[in-house]
Amino acid sequence: MTCISVDSLPVNEKIKDILKKRGIQKLNPPQTEAVQKGLLDDKPLLIVSPTASGKTLMAELGMVSHLINKGGKAVYATPLRALTNEKYVTFKDWEQLGLKVAMTSGDYDTDDYWLKDYDIIVATYEKLDSLWRHNSPWLKEVDYFVLDEFHYMNDPERGPVVESVAVRAKRKGTILALSATIGNYKQIAEWLKADVVATNWRPVPLKEGVLYVGNKKKDFVVMYKDGTFRKVYGECPIVAYALDVISKDGQVLIFRSSRKYAEATAVKISQYMNFVKLNDKKLHEVAERVKEVEDGGSNEKEALYNLILKGVAYHHAGLSKGLRDIIENAFRDRIIKVIVATPTLAAGVNLPARAVVIGDIHRFNRKVIGFTEYIPVMEYKQMSGRAGRPGFDEYGESVVVVRTKSEVDKVMQRYLNSDVEPIESKLGSESAFYSFILSIISSEEDVTEKTLTDYIQDTLLPKELAKKYFKQALNWLLDNEFIAQKDEYLTLTRFGRRISDLYLNPFTAVTIKDALTRNEKRCEIAYFHMLAYTPDGPLVSITKAEEDVLLDELDCELFIEEPYDEYELSNYLSSLKVAFIMRDWIEEVDEDTILGRYGIGSGDLRAIIETMDWLTYSGFHVASVLGLKEHKEVLEKLHMRVKDGVKEELIPLIKVSGIGRVRARLLYSHGIKTPEEIIMNPEKVKQLLGPKIGEKIVREAARAIT
Repeated sequence: MTCISVDSLPVNEKIKDILKKRGIQKLNPPQTEAVQKGLLDDKPLLIVSPTASGKTLMAELGMVSHLINKGGKAVYATPLRALTNEKYVTFKDWEQLGLKVAMTSGDYDTDDYWLKDYDIIVATYEKLDSLWRHNSPWLKEVDYFVLDEFHYMNDPERGPVVESVAVRAKRKGTILALSATIGNYKQIAEWLKADVVATNWRPVPLKEGVLYVGNKKKDFVVMYKDGTFRKVYGECPIVAYALDVISKDGQVLIFRSSRKYAEATAVKISQYMNFVKLNDKKLHEVAERVKEVEDGGSNEKEALYNLILKGVAYHHAGLSKGLRDIIENAFRDRIIKVIVATPTLAAGVNLPARAVVIGDIHRFNRKVIGFTEYIPVMEYKQMSGRAGRPGFDEYGESVVVVRTKSEVDKVMQRYLNSDVEPIESKLGSESAFYSFILSIISSEEDVTEKTLTDYIQDTLLPKELAKKYFKQALNWLLDNEFIAQKDEYLTLTRFGRRISDLYLNPFTAVTIKDALTRNEKRCEIAYFHMLAYTPDGPLVSITKAEEDVLLDELDCELFIEEPYDEYELSNYLSSLKVAFIMRDWIEEVDEDTILGRYGIGSGDLRAIIETMDWLTYSGFHVASVLGLKEHKEVLEKLHMRVKDGVKEELIPLIKVSGIGRVRARLLYSHGIKTPEEIIMNPEKVKQLLGPKIGEKIVREAARAIT
């Protein structure tokens, strides 16, 4: 294919200038094909091409040419907040054309009215769905939708929202759907009413192989897909392969199935890094930054500090965002040579390496205790797709580690030579389907059963299954007073409107409603447990020893009775652990103590706090709309305490921006207990917090009062 030069693109000259400033002189083959198929003329497209093949630039060209030629607004939807931030930074270039770029995620109980002044809006799928429910007036102007990482439609948790957004987007404007991996792309394109750009072209060719133990003890063989092979030598296959790549000035991403494996593998590799040439000065600078991170646990920081000095790090959701950011940036800057991660990294940020090692093709099924299953082909493709750094490597290499030579053919067939699983609708569960129905009723005017039927026919669900769920959903939503029927029209009740605005799962709402209406006021643990035990609650792993301790230490009656079902009991006890974590947090127990006591990471604690912050807020509003005054007061106070983790007496102080649990306690213990007292004692505040911070806090206190 002849690739289109930037100069010959039929676009505004300023667009060409921005591309050239980025060093782009011509489009690559998939980008050229997209332009030929109408990318610049508002044609709906599904683009399926490997990681690093330039899909983001296609989206930029599509959005910007649409906005310049036709006006309106464009939304770029991503499944992850990290991606939202990454794309926002990239798109800021287009402000040179007078286009305004914004991003939004989280905080579901708002219509983000301020976005009316922006042209390109980057949002998570959940946030976009939430904004539709709030009927944000500016959304009517959005007529171009980029749906990134579209294979997330196959994800059991996020899939229903991605599908729901796609169903609405194709009715409201032009769709540009992007993915590295979709097996049944022809079917999906037909469903989206879009043309297809599907290619295997990569800027850096990928060599895929299987790594296994050779005939001799310290021999390991990489057998490639094309039948060629090579050997590496060492104590263990992963270490031997990683050191071989690093010795040739490469970087390695290693994926392990669990945090424990990831950490242990990182430690093992670090013990051999004395044989590798490293930039000790820069590694020391990165390690020192790790020590200064505020949102990380002491043990995590100590462990990572020592690993990073050796050019190695581990990466998983248990680490705080601050720690993950430092690791990712140092890897991008080619300072850190090895990251050992859990598979979540493959789906997130743009982090290519010369070589990718997939250390495990099995993982534990959380729903069936003791049961392991093969990872999906799609997950393998996402991980292996990270191999090859454009501009640095002639080719990328990915290897799957197996125990014996007899497994090689099986793994080759299952992963290297197979297409990814087809995308299927994930709206086929009561929870997902009922939420979908509720979201349509909340965002559309004059909704009838016919309106809903039309929307349901637009989903990817098999028609018979959709029909069956539809009647069931209507009856359930009517019985539980989310919706009401007047003549042929369906409307949200006051309760239903509040639940939709809060972006709560309807089953979460019913759990809260039933627990609060049937019971008197109870202890803090009971409220936290009730909220954590909903479908929207955070999940934590729990050991047998922890189960016994938690039940022994439970000193108040819970709202929800212990279930008989084994799987439900596991969730019930997980929720109890979350409740104990939250009680310690709001009682100002030291963060390191909490991490050690419950065996969680700083990233886990942040995720739990964030979710429980939203759920206490939602619980307070559910109690309010139901007129349950006592429960409302308890939940409101809990919500005020959760974000910063403080006792009740510190609530007035944490209302001042810049004051968290540590500063609030320090001020309180020196007799400064309210924003007014901060203003009346500016010198004392500066003495306690330091001149700069103290002055800022005094200003913020004045603002809080006004």
